[in-house]
Amino acid sequence: MARPRRPQSHLAILFALVVVALVATYVRFRHEQQAGSSSAPVVAVSPNLLLGNPSDATSDPSNKNNYLMIKPYFALSYNDSLGTPNWVSWRVTSDDLGNARRQPAFDPDNTLPPGFKRITHKDYSGSGFDRGHLCPHGDRAANEEMSFATFVMTNIIPQAPNVNEKAWMHLEAYCRDLAQSHQHLYIVAGPGGRGGRGGRGSKGLSEALADGKVTVPAECWKIIVVVSEEGAEDDLVKINAATRVIAVRMPNDNDVVGEEWAPFRIRPADIEQKTGLHFFSALPAEIAQSLRQKLDDAPVPRPPPQRYNSL
Repeated sequence: MARPRRPQSHLAILFALVVVALVATYVRFRHEQQAGSSSAPVVAVSPNLLLGNPSDATSDPSNKNNYLMIKPYFALSYNDSLGTPNWVSWRVTSDDLGNARRQPAFDPDNTLPPGFKRITHKDYSGSGFDRGHLCPHGDRAANEEMSFATFVMTNIIPQAPNVNEKAWMHLEAYCRDLAQSHQHLYIVAGPGGRGGRGGRGSKGLSEALADGKVTVPAECWKIIVVVSEEGAEDDLVKINAATRVIAVRMPNDNDVVGEEWAPFRIRPADIEQKTGLHFFSALPAEIAQSLRQKLDDAPVPRPPPQRYNSL
């Protein structure tokens, strides 16, 4: 006669319940990550965010003034109240450069979630301010697709013509020269404050365009981390306390800014203090703190007096 089976022990039952709970928790966590749920942090895998997310932006659509957008050629935090990005972040190498043409007009960003403002090309018309790229066309001119991708209004801020077409443009050209000389550049740029002075068509100091849809910043800032392409493949491991960092903040004022960008160099920490952003968060704390305190004083060539037509 077969022996009767012993009842399953309480310990075995408890173990089975724990395993089921752990599996359910993992499945829920993966689902929240893939759905971009606000209860799960967004993990950035884009090389354009290699050094960190300066405002801890998320892809939660309810986070309308710090909304993370990871695009193929740059990443940004969008501020729906301002009608501009808080910051745009991107990497530049020699492979990104070329002679692709500019798109003739700027597109509204139709990838914004429902309920967000759609800023259009016409919202800047007649304002006295340029549609100023943060990630510039020239940094993505390897082909037409890359170039045209920068002509989207979530990558644009109102810039005084003498900023956009003089000092800011010359800084962009200097960065591309560095990229051509076997450097990888990690760049983040954005607006600061409220109220700028435009060029022809503006009426003195302006705080907003298009009946308040777009805030005019008082300042424009940019931070560039310069990493040699030689050595290890992972650029993060090559960054140390000696790495060159260029930080610039210039007034968005057509009457103040001329051709030269070098006089506007400051420390990244100064930009953090005014904006509340936090740079280099993906780096070890000691290295990040060292980079924040750097004031670049490397000799730079004086830019030639030239302009281009900005759309």
